[in-house]
Amino acid sequence: MEIEVIIVGWEQDCCGSPFQVGEPATWNILAAEPNAPHAADPQPGTAARFVEEHHDQTPADVPHWKVTGTVVAITGIRYPRIPAPGLSGTYTADLSAPESHPLNTVGDPDELDFSEYRVLLDVPPGTELPAHTLSAEAIARQADEARTIERNRLRMGDPVGLLLEALADDAARRYAHLARTTRATGRSAMTLEPRRAEAAAIRWLRSEDEHDDGITVQIGDGSWRLPATDVALVREFLDAAVHGRVLEHVRPAENPSRLDTEVLAADGRSWTATRTFAPFGAGGIVAKRLWDRVQRGEHRYSRWDAGEPASGITGRSHP
Repeated sequence: MEIEVIIVGWEQDCCGSPFQVGEPATWNILAAEPNAPHAADPQPGTAARFVEEHHDQTPADVPHWKVTGTVVAITGIRYPRIPAPGLSGTYTADLSAPESHPLNTVGDPDELDFSEYRVLLDVPPGTELPAHTLSAEAIARQADEARTIERNRLRMGDPVGLLLEALADDAARRYAHLARTTRATGRSAMTLEPRRAEAAAIRWLRSEDEHDDGITVQIGDGSWRLPATDVALVREFLDAAVHGRVLEHVRPAENPSRLDTEVLAADGRSWTATRTFAPFGAGGIVAKRLWDRVQRGEHRYSRWDAGEPASGITGRSHP
């Protein structure tokens, strides 16, 4: 009797034992969720699907136990990474486009990284297998996720959401030739990454929190949390990015302890996002991202098009 066992890549990389086709293997398994992307309802004649886990994270109310069988086939699965709209440095897996690679062994140090392994395991006839059961925790989590999805959908249609979606429509139409756009479909979130490497990207994301509505805007290395009603300021930030009115400051220059991202409006107004850290002479540890910003030093982002930044605007003088 053959079953399919899904082994998550990070769990195998962490502390999974090597295994190979034709050899016995013993895994602690639980039934895969029928609606999981990698575990859709098996078609007639295909193997039932289970998930392996070896970190004792399965809730006590979910049936799971060890099963031994012979490995018949191994498929390494890799999902392309796609950027999450509105968030810098955050990616999600594109579950709609899995890349499959037949394997004979798993556990070679030189092996390529995979998101998961799908293993066809031949177990003795009559082997008792765990039935699919959702834990109380999973039921509560799914209910919470459903509420969040609905909240995001409703917020897209409220007065703030309509303004954000109109801004996204306008930005996509006006700057498609200058920037790559990534836009969420189930919430107000957008990223515009200029094609010029030296220009500033901008991202905005409306909160999904039930009790804390707002808009997070990231531009250059700076991040701002705005009231949900301040969509006009998001437009100002977009205009500043497009026209090269975004500057990065390292202060003080001789012994940095503060990094500022300054956004300038065409009428002279400015907004500054500040990140402080222990001075280098204080013996503190500075994260690589902050160190990279210090190394880049004072600079001004370019316009999205081929023009030069507006003359006469050089940023404000700060202590």
